[in-house]
Amino acid sequence: MSQSEIEVRFRQVVDEIAEAATNAGRSPGDVALIAVTKTRSIAEVLEAVAAGALDLGENYVQEMVEKREDLAGRELPVQPRWHFIGHLQRNKVKYLPDFCNLIHSVDSVRLIEELDRRADQRQCKQAVLLQLDLAQEETKFGAPEEELPGLVEAMLAVEHLDWQGLMCMAPFSENAENARPYYARLREIREALSEQGVEPEHLRHLSMGMTSDYRVAIEEGSTLVRVGQAIFGPREYH
Repeated sequence: MSQSEIEVRFRQVVDEIAEAATNAGRSPGDVALIAVTKTRSIAEVLEAVAAGALDLGENYVQEMVEKREDLAGRELPVQPRWHFIGHLQRNKVKYLPDFCNLIHSVDSVRLIEELDRRADQRQCKQAVLLQLDLAQEETKFGAPEEELPGLVEAMLAVEHLDWQGLMCMAPFSENAENARPYYARLREIREALSEQGVEPEHLRHLSMGMTSDYRVAIEEGSTLVRVGQAIFGPREYH
């Protein structure tokens, strides 16, 4: 895909996010676009950044570290913010605190404790989201909904994590409406946590919505949409 096509696609997604937010009675500024750069070349990433991508999402720690180091060594108007959106293994946690803007996929008490320990070592506060598996698919990660109280308790007990909200993934479907029940449920869970007394600072974000269904996610309250193929085109598998 040529660079100009990436820019055109990026701007189209930005416009569609703004339209979806406005139609839902929300401000377009309430929804951030995370350009998912998984498997994409540095040339493609640079074109997205040049088009205005401020937030980049990666699924694999090593790939994110390598791309971050590459971009950090370049003269860019603004260095992008990095989001880790994939399944996080505890033995990879040590690479993330101090440069990862937001980790979306925290799904166990042990992971919370390890992240807190590593953030303490780096003398930083790491921003995180709790990931729930509402679809209950074997191929998806995230904590079952019934484990949420324990995760909240653990999150509120640590000192070096900045818990900012919730994340989920819906089963892939050609029909975006099939994702709506899962996104509506995550919004309901956030509302329930608020009613239980969880502070608003811990509920500011709902990370939900991808290329196939981000408009529906925005209608259901998403503040962070994770979009790859709509920006970069289909992945090429070798």
